[in-house]
Amino acid sequence: MHNIIAVIIMLCVVMFFRFYEPSTKKTDEQIETPISANENDFAQNKVKERYSIDPNTAEFDELMQAGFSRQQAFACIKYRKAGGVFRYRDDIVKLYTVTVDDFEKLKNYIDLPEKTAATKEQRQRQQKQEKWAKSESRQFEKNTYEKKYITKQDLNSIDSAGLVKIPFIGPFRAEKILDARKKWGGFYSMAQLKNLYSFDSTACANVEKHCYIDHTNIRQINLNTCTFKEIQNLPASSYYVAKNIFDYKKIVGVMQNVSELVENNIVEPEKFEILKHYLKTF
Repeated sequence: MHNIIAVIIMLCVVMFFRFYEPSTKKTDEQIETPISANENDFAQNKVKERYSIDPNTAEFDELMQAGFSRQQAFACIKYRKAGGVFRYRDDIVKLYTVTVDDFEKLKNYIDLPEKTAATKEQRQRQQKQEKWAKSESRQFEKNTYEKKYITKQDLNSIDSAGLVKIPFIGPFRAEKILDARKKWGGFYSMAQLKNLYSFDSTACANVEKHCYIDHTNIRQINLNTCTFKEIQNLPASSYYVAKNIFDYKKIVGVMQNVSELVENNIVEPEKFEILKHYLKTF
């Protein structure tokens, strides 16, 4: 009896494995369902990751999650550090990295009240006006700077600090002006600047623009009491010019008028026109 039962069981096992074929293929529904679920989960997570922020307090990562680019996030933080405040959604357009089109994508994630229901064209117009205003502001600051720091001064009395504020006149050229002024006794004409080392037309033009010449500040030397070297150091003078003047003084003793030098052919007329600004007889 037991043998018969064993044989029946064996036959059942053989028949099961002979005719049963397990299915290894999933239906279209089975394939699509989990993928669709994953996609929905991912989409939901993505929506959750992008949330509204206050641009006045949001950190860099929070700005990025709200949809700001790296450059826009940096600009936002820099704007805040400079003292800027966003009071309305529209204020985000103040950032130079945020265009009107960018604002349209970001506005729903900015947790600030909306100032106006401005159209895209109005925002573009506002952006142009703000750029124009900034440009005007820079020009105003430039003009204010020039009025404050580069007012016209007397070239025969201006100091080094005043000279270096003139465009293209740095410490080196300022020193050249002061050295020449000390040696000659002052400037009688702006044209004399061309005789100084390193002074090109641009440098000369800038000095002329920001300076004037007060002839009363020119140091004049007395022909009857001066030294040979003092005459020799004057503009348009030389060793031979100084020698001719001193030889003439030995003859006449005391000179009554500076014009004697040209009237008696002691100094050439061209040179006298320069020297007369630096000479006197009493």
